[in-house]
Amino acid sequence: MKTRYLVAFCVLLGFNSAYPAPESSGLFVRNESDLSKEAGQKVYSKNPEANDLYIQGLDYLSKSDPWTGGTLLNAKKALKLFRQAVKKDPQFALAYIGQADAIDLLGHSVSGQATPVSVYRQQEAAALKAVELDDSLPQAHDQLASIYYDNEYDWPKAVKEQKRVVELTPNNILAHTGLGIILGSLGRFEEAEAQAKLAQAIDEKSPSPNRALSRILFWEHQDDAALAQGLEALKKDSKFPPGHFYLAFVYIHLGQFDKGIEQMKLGSFGDADSLAGLAYAYAMAGDKTELQDTLERLKHHPAHAFYGLAQVYVALGDKGRALSLLEKSYAERSNRMNYLKVDPTLDTLRQEPRFKQLMRKMNFEQ
Repeated sequence: MKTRYLVAFCVLLGFNSAYPAPESSGLFVRNESDLSKEAGQKVYSKNPEANDLYIQGLDYLSKSDPWTGGTLLNAKKALKLFRQAVKKDPQFALAYIGQADAIDLLGHSVSGQATPVSVYRQQEAAALKAVELDDSLPQAHDQLASIYYDNEYDWPKAVKEQKRVVELTPNNILAHTGLGIILGSLGRFEEAEAQAKLAQAIDEKSPSPNRALSRILFWEHQDDAALAQGLEALKKDSKFPPGHFYLAFVYIHLGQFDKGIEQMKLGSFGDADSLAGLAYAYAMAGDKTELQDTLERLKHHPAHAFYGLAQVYVALGDKGRALSLLEKSYAERSNRMNYLKVDPTLDTLRQEPRFKQLMRKMNFEQ
């Protein structure tokens, strides 16, 4: 499950660019329901052909996110169009950001998934080119933060880039919650909570700060407080799948397995990660029949979820198999591995030599 979209659905306006620019991408996922109506009225590039290709790319990109019913086939079409746009206008920074956005979407654990290790360098190159052309674009820095956090495991660079996003958009809640999630996964909980609370002060009606606080508190083993924040987020927005996905783990660790299973099902959009999460819930609940059925379904899924399966085998007490799966997850540069330092589901592995070796590979302080 692509983590950088877990604090999504915000419209970011007013950043600097050579030409009028669209809403931000990456962490700041656009709400583009009216994009096709408006896009033809906007000018993003002075080259008409490049502009037309970019507009077409935006349309396909808006229909690419599996969380909202999109398909990765549309992401691939968008990527092709954005690449054609920069051939027409090599100075087109927004088209490079579009490329990075499209590549990022390909990491969802659904049919057509691209393993991160096979594409994230292309995503990084596109984002770096956008920054080279216009350092003031917050979504370009957001993309770099995403790459350094999700795939390169370069924590100082991830923090630096996300702080640049905050600097460029100080009143944007998603800039703060994004920084909070990064800091929280590094175990810097006080700083992480402070960022989420800053976001909350900016907009108390937004569910994003509650979601971020719920995850941070779960990592701190404060399950009751994490549950309260997760439920508050659902009151504000019950339609965002990751809100249910992460709340499920809180319920499971409180021993409320039926509610955890229900939330995991609500958090699914047909992806392998949520299916593995459901298997984890059944394993923790001791429901062997449902567990075996879910594992069989996962075996035939077109994508894979090594990290999620590792959680299942931790629950089953098979540390060796769990560690092998985590090593596979690391080899493919999975974006879920950035939780390794703080994820409570992996606590029983922490004294294992192979786990400690993984922590060193992931550049986590021991």
